[in-house]
Amino acid sequence: MREDVLAPGMAGAPDVRILLYRGGKTANGATDGAGRPAILYIHGGGFFSGKADLYEDWCRRLAGATGAVVAAVDYRKAPEAPHPAPIDDCLAALRWLHESAERLGIDPARIALEGVSAGGALAAALALRARDEGGLPIAFQLLDYPMLDDRTGRDGAARTPYAGDYVWTYEGNAFGWDMLLGDAAGGEDVSPYAAPARAASLAGLPPAFIGVGALDPLMRENVDYAMRLVEAGVPTQLTVYPGAFHGFDAFDGGGSAVGNEFRAARLTALRRALEIAA
Repeated sequence: MREDVLAPGMAGAPDVRILLYRGGKTANGATDGAGRPAILYIHGGGFFSGKADLYEDWCRRLAGATGAVVAAVDYRKAPEAPHPAPIDDCLAALRWLHESAERLGIDPARIALEGVSAGGALAAALALRARDEGGLPIAFQLLDYPMLDDRTGRDGAARTPYAGDYVWTYEGNAFGWDMLLGDAAGGEDVSPYAAPARAASLAGLPPAFIGVGALDPLMRENVDYAMRLVEAGVPTQLTVYPGAFHGFDAFDGGGSAVGNEFRAARLTALRRALEIAA
């Protein structure tokens, strides 16, 4: 079941379109629609492309496999809507989920984030912003090969051999950040609410799962971020998939061994974090 809703935007910004999916099973024996967990899903697309509708198959699978209410946010895209518009839209969606918890039958203490690529950047940034502003608790952050650092692949930055040759290149990655940040990309004055790797401290963030391919140009920044989370005392699971490139699970037709492993790992991590019976 899908429902399209509009959440009020932040500080006079346009309303934010959200696609809601509800699974048929219940979580932990609760009556249907009562006390369910929720997952705020943030799609990818390099900050400048994509839409929530393109990820409907996965959102339906998430809802069916977990019994959660899945809310896919259709945030504004750069360059027409540069930073902070996309993260503002994600914050508006999170706020709406909390404010609508009773009506939606969800448990506000069991709201997780899942973000993919650029959506992973927004999910990680949303966790930082929610921590800093308070009042909107997040139980878990699931980051699928997230874009975390606008400096990756720029002049002088280390590059992983053979990474960036498939699907998502270092040059394409820099282009995405340029669309979001303009001339500020790669410079000194970049907000951690845009590029989470810029955050001075990762303490106090929700538990995290990060999955990335070994041939992904984002692999180094993902590993570095996971290490920083661990050092900050945040429960963190990191999996690097050998031979996998950026978006490997999205291009396998739903049938590769490594793609299936990654999808299963994400569902397992969500069930564990949100206390959902298998």
